[in-house]
Amino acid sequence: MSTPYLDGVRAQADNLRRSADVVAAALSGGIGSRMVETVRRGLTLTCGMGASTHAAVGFAAVLRAAGRPAIAGSAADLAAGVPAGLAATVLGVSQSGRSRETVEALAAAPGETGRLALTNDPGGPLAVIADAVLPLGCAQDTAVTTLSYTATLQALGLLADRVTGRSSADWRDLPGLAEAVLGMDVAPLVEVLSTADSVDVVASGVRAATAGAVALLLREAAHLPSAHFTTREYLHGPVETAGPRRTVLLFGADREVPLAAELAGYGADVVLITDIRGELSAHPRLRVLRLPPAGGLAGCVLDILPVQLAAHSLAERAGRTIELRHMPADTKLAAS
Repeated sequence: MSTPYLDGVRAQADNLRRSADVVAAALSGGIGSRMVETVRRGLTLTCGMGASTHAAVGFAAVLRAAGRPAIAGSAADLAAGVPAGLAATVLGVSQSGRSRETVEALAAAPGETGRLALTNDPGGPLAVIADAVLPLGCAQDTAVTTLSYTATLQALGLLADRVTGRSSADWRDLPGLAEAVLGMDVAPLVEVLSTADSVDVVASGVRAATAGAVALLLREAAHLPSAHFTTREYLHGPVETAGPRRTVLLFGADREVPLAAELAGYGADVVLITDIRGELSAHPRLRVLRLPPAGGLAGCVLDILPVQLAAHSLAERAGRTIELRHMPADTKLAAS
């Protein structure tokens, strides 16, 4: 059984507190020391499936920004084998610990490669083949991922801070900030998405995680066709579809800010979700949703919360229950 969708979204703050306690306790002990030592060996390859893949992208971006070699990608690209020398460490991310492709990718890592796992099931198939396991400590999730995605971002952020020796966010403040965001008026976002035929989701840097996760959520929860792009990649061709009857969600405070005005000028319906302060260009087709500032992956946690709320409103308008209709049985392994 899964948690009802809106109940899960409303429980985000409490779940972040719960998960942070579990993760922090693990990182302060032998598990944390072993994981930090392993990640510091050399290049870290982080992989997952679905929302976990997007969280992995954000984690790799944080490590690279701190000067640590890191890449991320879909475990589906690695299940047939991880070439020797590709990475010193492979970190598999799976809330259930049973995602077939992630388990196969970690198992395919060469013998000299460090194998790490982040999972909510320390006794599951993924954990069994890992050298060290970071427990997620997440509550029962919704059918379409809400709680485990944000908890995963937080856990990876806490791990990254340990590895880099830098504090990317005040993690103690994150649950309170999440509560504040969940109390915001998301009607402008719902209004734009309710008339969209398809949505481009665009972000850069660590927020590439947000772009991927938001596009996936809109597909799964709102059944709204969507695609995600990094900001600079979007400028090299995908932007050509921008115009009337096109919808774009932008996350960020850098090139995304002038791009929002440009896209609205092309006739697209645009929502800029940002933590930037000060005056922004006004346009009838541009709406701005301002979030509290938060660093690194903590910012990605806040990014997706308004979209989780909006997805519920869209499903409610359509008279649908948010659930997974087409998840094939061969995507999950049996529990150990």
